[in-house]
Amino acid sequence: MYTVKQLSDLAGVSVRTLHYYDEIELLRPSKVAANGYRYYDEAAVLRLQQILFYREIGLELMQIKDVLDSPDFDLVTALRSHRAVLREKMTRLQNLIGTVDHTIKHLQGATKMSNKKRMFEAFNEEKQKDYEREARLQWDPDLVNSSIKRWNNYTQAQKDQIIAEAGQIYNDIVDALEAGLPAT
Repeated sequence: MYTVKQLSDLAGVSVRTLHYYDEIELLRPSKVAANGYRYYDEAAVLRLQQILFYREIGLELMQIKDVLDSPDFDLVTALRSHRAVLREKMTRLQNLIGTVDHTIKHLQGATKMSNKKRMFEAFNEEKQKDYEREARLQWDPDLVNSSIKRWNNYTQAQKDQIIAEAGQIYNDIVDALEAGLPAT
């Protein structure tokens, strides 16, 4: 059994957070002693881990409560799902880091970026599906649906123009930086 302070230290959350989770019935103590002290068992520790995983991917506390309290909730399945999300994030971040590194080398004169498309490799259409899934976890689904609907209603020419404008803005920034102009 863990005291509130011990669990707080173990998980890296504040005592106040644990008290709040108790207050909203997201994470109840396993036992409350006669003196009012809260104690948490291994099941509570695992539940806290799940709460923190779901917070990391952007779910609201009440959404997390609904997920964890669902009769269909399976811890092993949830952990596998968390692992898959984290791997996708890791891959996306590695691609972004590669793009940043290549751009830095270009800006420092170590390489020529003859193909400006290289600057946008990490932002291609295939990646957008990953971003969409993550956006649905982090933001209001209606907002995401509205944005996707608006994008899907654009013609291919309009989409190409938006992408080209974004690319031109980026190229202008690169050119300005190469010319020694401030980035303001």
